[in-house]
Amino acid sequence: MTLLTRLQTALLALTAASAIAEPIVAIAKNKITYRGTTSGSIEHFQNIKYAHDTSGHRRFAPPQPYVPPEGSEMDASAPGPACPQNRAGVPPFFADTPDISEDCLSLRISRPAGTTADDKLPVVVHLHGGGVVKGSAYDPHYNPENLLTLATSLKKPVIYVALNYRILIFGFARLPILKDQKSMNVGMRDQLAGFQWVKDNIAAFGGDPDKITSFGLSAGGTFTSLLLTSYGGERGVPFTQAWCMSGPPGTGLNMTSDVTELHTREVAKTLGCASTDDSELLQCLRGVPLEKLTEKAAEYASANHPPLGLFTFIPSVDDDLIPDRQTTLYKSGKFVKGIPLVYGWAQDDGALSTAPAPTYQTEDDMKATIQGVAHALTDEDYKKLFSLYPEADFAEEVSDYEARKAESDPTVGVHYFRVARILRDLQFTCSSIDFGSDMLKESKRLDLEYPGVHLYSLNQTMLAPMFAGAGMPYIGATHGSDLNYLFNLFPEGNITDEDQKLSRAFIGSFINFAYTGKPSPAEPEQQVEETLGRWPEAFPVHGPESVSLLVIGGPWGTGNTRLTAHKEQRDGNLQQMPIDGGNIQVGEMKVRSCKERKRQLKREKLFERCRYINSLSEKLGN
Repeated sequence: MTLLTRLQTALLALTAASAIAEPIVAIAKNKITYRGTTSGSIEHFQNIKYAHDTSGHRRFAPPQPYVPPEGSEMDASAPGPACPQNRAGVPPFFADTPDISEDCLSLRISRPAGTTADDKLPVVVHLHGGGVVKGSAYDPHYNPENLLTLATSLKKPVIYVALNYRILIFGFARLPILKDQKSMNVGMRDQLAGFQWVKDNIAAFGGDPDKITSFGLSAGGTFTSLLLTSYGGERGVPFTQAWCMSGPPGTGLNMTSDVTELHTREVAKTLGCASTDDSELLQCLRGVPLEKLTEKAAEYASANHPPLGLFTFIPSVDDDLIPDRQTTLYKSGKFVKGIPLVYGWAQDDGALSTAPAPTYQTEDDMKATIQGVAHALTDEDYKKLFSLYPEADFAEEVSDYEARKAESDPTVGVHYFRVARILRDLQFTCSSIDFGSDMLKESKRLDLEYPGVHLYSLNQTMLAPMFAGAGMPYIGATHGSDLNYLFNLFPEGNITDEDQKLSRAFIGSFINFAYTGKPSPAEPEQQVEETLGRWPEAFPVHGPESVSLLVIGGPWGTGNTRLTAHKEQRDGNLQQMPIDGGNIQVGEMKVRSCKERKRQLKREKLFERCRYINSLSEKLGN
């Protein structure tokens, strides 16, 4: 080999290495290029601005789309700042966010290395949760590399996107003047703007703009659900399907009350901005330095709803983006139809909404906690609610806990298990079933080929050892557990072999959904262990009196159970029919697992309890 040939070979190798290290994507319509980075087999493009800086006169105003000057080369090699929030992390869910700014409306894109604009891969867009007080697209708990690597190993690569949006008072201030200016709920308007950027530009990154899945947990799932009812469904949404974890529309409680306006005015008062003239009050708030407004708003939120201030500044009916209560909207057919849905909740989803378990000694203790999220319920409402969750129904939870607890563990009475289940059903379970049923009914009416709605209950968690170590061994598969499996990540601990197996199956079903709108194995030859198995649609076309639910993980394995309400439901009974989940052990264990899942779900009395909870929607403000 001559010297010239060796130099040419070396140059080609350096050029190839450079291309791998710094992937570049060009958007032809305005000649803008984005320069990213490569980590292993994944390419990342970060801090892609989709809207202008929201400081100054743009504070509390709708987002203004941002387009770089024509011909710009944008550095997308490092994370952008988080939107204003407390900087301290909240393990095991959120890392520290040292860098905050009002110039935060950005997104990140990750994809398998070598992806080209011709690939048209499905796109999954993550809306982070965090109780509208915390969260960022760049949080390491949402590192997409394992998710994308596993998807590629299944020969189903996808494009990952995550959005920043305004939270706290910055995203959800409420005043009459903001309503008049169509400037309420700007955090949700940010989300729509971010999704629109994705739809308009993702093709250049190798994504399919006609196959976009929105997914999120808690507030992230609820925002996705609320976007489906935005503008009463008249404007559609810039995504095509949704996977919502502990995030149905009904989680958005108190959206018709004036409580968020009260919170806005109280924060203004602490900052010396109180005024009878709302235009002066608003101008004053816009002049408050970022750090001071963040500090005072976060302090106020934490005092209002200790310890973190969750859901203090929340979406509100504004006669525009949110024209009415979400339940009123979807019950009258005013939502975007034809969107395939997956709704899920964790078995112990209400546990993190409670006080420490030993504090629950009476029903009054239960009532005090529920009032924090449902302040309009009457004494008669509580009497009926508590009668549907009697002490006798939770004797098994108490005995199971007593059997496994260590001598040093706290004593936990029956009222804790009652209130935790009530909060789960009230915030997550019942609305998932209710809205899912209406989505299927209305969508099938328009298109018999609609892929359907699928439901699950997660009965396994990576987090239990952490909570046990913190003196809370009574917490099981709790709120937030889903994302550890979906991202195949547990930054605060180790993933066991059992959890690793479940994570791979969870991701397999999620990726199937991204491709087809259905989480079941897409092809007959797909290995059962690559997914959660056969996953039937949740509802028959004729109505919600029969529900198919996938139980995921836990001591009795993964599998489906169909719940059917009959006349005897008036007496609180429930008939259930097991369906072969396809991936549980054969023989005797298979039969025992099916029977136990059936028995456990029967104990939850979902039809009876949810029928009452859903009847309270006006008082719940959802």
